[in-house]
Amino acid sequence: MELNVNPKVGDKFADFESTNTNGKTLKLSDIKVKVVLLDFWASWCSPCKEENKNLVKVYKDYKKYGFEIFGVSGDTEKESWLETIKQDKLIWTNVFDEKGTNSKPFLIYGINGIPDNFLINSEGVIVARNLRGDDLRKKLDELLP
Repeated sequence: MELNVNPKVGDKFADFESTNTNGKTLKLSDIKVKVVLLDFWASWCSPCKEENKNLVKVYKDYKKYGFEIFGVSGDTEKESWLETIKQDKLIWTNVFDEKGTNSKPFLIYGINGIPDNFLINSEGVIVARNLRGDDLRKKLDELLP
């Protein structure tokens, strides 16, 4: 797997695999929807936890239109990660690698700070980066019926 791809808006997404909450290995490309938010976060990150509140609402409002979130954790402690998923009600796909912010997804996407995210359309093209709050909703309104 090539590292430090550092994809930009307008590029195709870079695929990777990681382990979900049930211990199953998943690839980003396994998510087949109209729009996916690749979300980089961690349980120890206060701004991430604040943004989780917004993402829960956005997910509830847009899932029925073909929106999905693929959360990538920067945690190194699995229990903290699982507890935060439960507490924050993050019901979408979440993956974990004990290397945390040194994991392949973080390195591939060149993540230097969290929260960070990439919005990917059904053709696999990154259409936006680091959208939060109303900016995420506005972009989803453009992309989804």
